[in-house]
Amino acid sequence: MRLTTQPATELFQLNYVKTIGIVNNGTNGRGFANPYDVAIAKDGRIFVLNRCDPGRARAIRIGICNLDEDYLGEFGDGSGSGDTQFRWPVAMAFDTQERLYITDELNQRISVFDSSGTFLRKWGDVGSCEGEIDAPSGIAVDSEDNVYVADQNNHRIHKFTAEGRHLLQWGTPGDGEGQLNMPWGVGIDPSDNVYVADWRNDRIQKFSPDGRFLASFGEPGTGDGQFHRPSGVA
Repeated sequence: MRLTTQPATELFQLNYVKTIGIVNNGTNGRGFANPYDVAIAKDGRIFVLNRCDPGRARAIRIGICNLDEDYLGEFGDGSGSGDTQFRWPVAMAFDTQERLYITDELNQRISVFDSSGTFLRKWGDVGSCEGEIDAPSGIAVDSEDNVYVADQNNHRIHKFTAEGRHLLQWGTPGDGEGQLNMPWGVGIDPSDNVYVADWRNDRIQKFSPDGRFLASFGEPGTGDGQFHRPSGVA
């Protein structure tokens, strides 16, 4: 099934609320350094992934604030391969138990922390065989705490348990239905269907929780309903 855009589109308005954040050129504290992704805890705390640039790699961290702009803390020990470090973090997602999953495309792994920033575990085996990953990017968690990871260089999606046990994978390189070309963002709807920002194919694809292709929408371009390298989906 391919969904096509219609010539007439319904207009809607987004009302500005506020701006949060200041530039932080240091290694810690209030403000952001190349913010790349956010995740919202149940209590409203905002977790911000500070990816940083190579010159400030030691400042890579997860900052915590709220809508009132209070600085609530941070975790992460800069650039490296240690349990509490990151090298090129990409995306974050909470599960129902308030565990935070973070992908790292250079460390080739998924790291898990609790909502206070305590390291819990990590997993990831580099390669192209079943269950292996190559530059994990987008991540999302369903209602049963299964974890979906976009495996960008292998052009596929993985499904893991909360503990990191591999359940299944789907996707092959290409531009046909169900095929992927460097997938990036992943989102889950209330029915646990999986939406994938198919980055180089300039489209969004929809799959069932077991990886069955359901729909595709979008095409390359700058018009209504068209995309140019979509990277996130919600």
